Order: sequence, then structure tokens, then C-alpha cells
Amino acid sequence: MRVLRAADGEVLDLAFSPDGGAVAAAVQYHGVFLWNLAAGEPSPVRLDPGGDPRPAGLAFSADGRAVGWLAGGCRRVYDRDAREFADQSFAVTPGRTRCVAQSPDGTRVVSESGLPDHRLVGWRAAAGEWVPGWSVSTADLAVEQLTLSPDGRLLAMLARSALGDGWMSRPRRVEVRDAATADVRAVGEYPYNYAGPLLFSPDGRHLVGSNDMTLLVWAVPDGPGPLPAPRRVRNDTRKHFTGMAWHPSGRFLYVTSNDTTAHVFDAATWSRAGRFTWQMGRLRAVAVSPDGTLAAAGGDGGAVVVWDVDV
Repeated sequence: MRVLRAADGEVLDLAFSPDGGAVAAAVQYHGVFLWNLAAGEPSPVRLDPGGDPRPAGLAFSADGRAVGWLAGGCRRVYDRDAREFADQSFAVTPGRTRCVAQSPDGTRVVSESGLPDHRLVGWRAAAGEWVPGWSVSTADLAVEQLTLSPDGRLLAMLARSALGDGWMSRPRRVEVRDAATADVRAVGEYPYNYAGPLLFSPDGRHLVGSNDMTLLVWAVPDGPGPLPAPRRVRNDTRKHFTGMAWHPSGRFLYVTSNDTTAHVFDAATWSRAGRFTWQMGRLRAVAVSPDGTLAAAGGDGGAVVVWDVDV
């Protein structure tokens, strides 16, 4: 176990490189930091001096040569070899990109844009560039919390009708779509009045969300059909859950909480299989390395703990 320190702020997101040799952290108001874990006592490299107060959506490219995040309405990508930045707007018309989800396998991106043209766009990698594959108007739909399955086949999001007055008080629903075509695969209830994060399991058969002290678990149907009501798993400390990450085996879900601990849930039974604490204050984010041997959790004071996983 080792503790890495970035800047004095909340760690909003974490990501491991594909080989597990590096870990990146997005810190509120302070930008993005990168550590080379092969170094005996790694020092952070500050990739972005904090151009956006809440950088999010950290993800490495499939070859590990680049790391990107959502900041300032675009996706900023840092090339680790050239040590250069590139900003990807993911917009088919001028406007602000509000949400971007990238599949872990690096093959797909889905973006959602606001004024002047509300639109959901699916992008695919082709010859080193991102090419739009489909586009769906969301002028009558309020979209939140985009996420893609690890293999890039499925898209999940929270949505509600935006037509007419009073739309902000309408209930949200969960939509699962085909990421290659945007066709709706399944729709189910979202039982809370504000949006929480969503995350597919490694095999895409389950979708999990968190809202306050409750995890929501949906079984994703194999084909088109209704999304069953979610199973609810509550925190036994009555503190809010804050971050989620799957072990690549799909056997365990790692969840951080404001109770200062990282919980490990057995995905077969949804019982608690373990709990970790390092007296780092409230934990805000968690990640597991692609080979499943390391996990990392970030706290509200800018510290990141990395530990060996034994499953």
C-alpha cells in the first residue's frame, strides 16, 4: 500500500493505464495529475493546471500512450510520448459539449451537446480520428449521465421529457441503447429525483448506479425489452456512496463512501465482501487496474491510496 499526494482538493476521478503502471487523478480546482507507479517514490506530474474546476471522465487510450478527460466543454487529451495536448470538441455544430462517455476499449465515444443544437452523437475511431456515426436530436429530451459498456456495444443514460412547462420536476428513466445505432434496447425506472452515476459491469449484463446511500442494480436484458426494477443495496453506515469501479473479473464492485471507507460488494449476492479504511477522510473516487491486481481510492484532501488486490 502506498499513499500518493496531489493537491489540496477533492479527488473527483481516478484511472489506471492499461498496463497498470500509471495512475491519473482529477482533483477539483487543481487539474489532472499522473504518477508512474514503477518509480520507487513516484512524484506527481501535473498535466493540467486546473482549467476546469471539475475535470471528469478520466480514461487512458487503449495503448496507454494518451490520457484524456472532460474539461471546459471539450475532451482534453494528453499525449504521454509527445508531451502535448489536443482538445477534441466532439460537436457536429458549434455549441458546448456537456457530457462525453468513452468506451474502455477505446473504440467509441458518445457526446451530448446543449445550445444551440441539443444533440446526442455517436463517434467511432477510424484512421486515427473520431468520425460521427449517428446523431439524434435531444431537443425534446433532457439527457444526463452517459456511460458506455466496456466493449463499446451499449450506451446507458438517464433521461426525461423536456417538452412543455415543468419538465424539471418529471421523473427520470434509465435508457439502454445500442451504441452503434442509438436504437433503444431497454427502458426502466429511475426511482430518485436527481441524477447519479451509472456504470456497466465488465460483461455488460448489469448496470449499477448510486444515489445517496443506495446502490441500484439493473439486470440488462439480452435483447430489446423492459429494464427490470433495480435491486437496492444500502450502505450500513447511512453515509453516501461517492464512487464506483468494477473488478475486471466482474465478481466484485468497489465503492467509496463518505464514511471514509472503500466497500467491496460480491456481485453474485450483493453482500459486503470487504471494507478498507486508511483514515484519509471522506473517499470520493475509486479505480481498479485492468489486470485486477491494483486498486486506488482518492480522498477529499487530495490524497490517493493504491493497494494490492487479493481476490
